[in-house]
Amino acid sequence: MPSLEKLKQDYAGKPFEILAVNVQEDPEDVMDFMKKNGYTFSVVLDEDAYVSYRYSVRSHPTKFLIDPSGKIVGWARGYREWDSVAMRMLIDKVSEGEQVADSGSRQAN
Repeated sequence: MPSLEKLKQDYAGKPFEILAVNVQEDPEDVMDFMKKNGYTFSVVLDEDAYVSYRYSVRSHPTKFLIDPSGKIVGWARGYREWDSVAMRMLIDKVSEGEQVADSGSRQAN
């Protein structure tokens, strides 16, 4: 999550947003965790796991890169360093409205 916070700070003012979805945890515990760790990106509480179901999430964490039209253009399961050069290049392309290779949703490295 620190790399997600770094992206949030580095992309401030650009067409980019981080939205965390927390599944079935106590809302107060989630907010305390965010505050304690200094995370400033938004969190949605998926209390009944409906969002996870709709996105076919099978393990946590799972992250999606969604373009401005709402299309999933990348995804990853498990922990990643999201502020790598390769991820920034992909985020920049998507944020600028460029098409990424259309091979369906692909796993981000």
